[in-house]
Amino acid sequence: MKKMLRDLQRGDISLVELWNKTRFMFKFLYQKKFWILGVGFLFGVGTYLVEYNKKPSYFAELTFSLEQGGSGDGLSGLASQFGLSMGTGVDGLGGDNLMSLMKSRRIIEDVLFTSVKVNKDSVILINRYVGTLESMAKKWDSVGIYPFTSLSDLSTSQDSAIGIIVKRLTENSLAVAKVDKKLSFVTVACTGHDALFTKNFVEQLSARASDFYVETKTSNTRANVNKLQRRVDSVSAELDAAMLEYSQSQDQNQFTIQSVAKVPSMQKQLKVTMLTTLYGELVKNLELSKTMMAREEPIITVIDTPHYPLRVRKSKAKPTVMAAFLGSFLTVLFFGARSVVHDLNRQDAGTN
Repeated sequence: MKKMLRDLQRGDISLVELWNKTRFMFKFLYQKKFWILGVGFLFGVGTYLVEYNKKPSYFAELTFSLEQGGSGDGLSGLASQFGLSMGTGVDGLGGDNLMSLMKSRRIIEDVLFTSVKVNKDSVILINRYVGTLESMAKKWDSVGIYPFTSLSDLSTSQDSAIGIIVKRLTENSLAVAKVDKKLSFVTVACTGHDALFTKNFVEQLSARASDFYVETKTSNTRANVNKLQRRVDSVSAELDAAMLEYSQSQDQNQFTIQSVAKVPSMQKQLKVTMLTTLYGELVKNLELSKTMMAREEPIITVIDTPHYPLRVRKSKAKPTVMAAFLGSFLTVLFFGARSVVHDLNRQDAGTN
């Protein structure tokens, strides 16, 4: 073929000869039409049988919106009067990182060891997943890895096996993405060969990741609220004790005429007044801190959840036709290449 093109460029071959050679090639391929059609038919039938015997695929998708909480610097200034820092939480977990969090091993492990109801029985999701992979289940069962019992009681082999499962899920089955970069909608999708696992995995993954995200984002403010609450409780207890002591001193000095004898009672009264003022300020700051924590807490709203049936019905006609075309095309290439090689060998033999 290359020699023919070079001859055509140099003018050593005419258009008539090129036409004759092309017509000869088509005639040769026409003679092999049964081979071409037969191989294409075999490719198509083989692909159809493969597609027919494949396990059914299931697709579950959940969509939620994420609204980040705001912080109020004015509120934190009041709490700083008592040496408390009312920060804005952990800035390292932004909205985009929530999607990466859903693919972390920590979250996926927790989800895989969640129990779900199956025909009035409880089953761990990881056992349900491995059960759909027959070859893997048999292999792991023979070496004592499968079935799994609990996340807190894992052998080294089971820990390694979980790593394989997490990698398989994140690379082949799980997809987390934003619907639109301008919107705050996030979709969590999972594909698999078991409808129950696919649906529950998506729902549990979204719930666990959201809870962890909210807890981490508000951890700093929650810690400060707890500090303030402990101070309020402590001052309240001291105030109660001071009021009791003041009342007792008042009863003792009821019939006292000398002013000096009333000094201890006046000191207790002063202590009650100071503790009352401190208690009022602490309660005010505690309520403001709770308000600030509520404002900082991200709001995650589930919009769409997966519903049965989840089965994905793929067309078998498209891959069958493509395979048949590919088989016919490869057969044409094979016979065409063989014809060109045979022609070149014949020319070389004639030259010699």
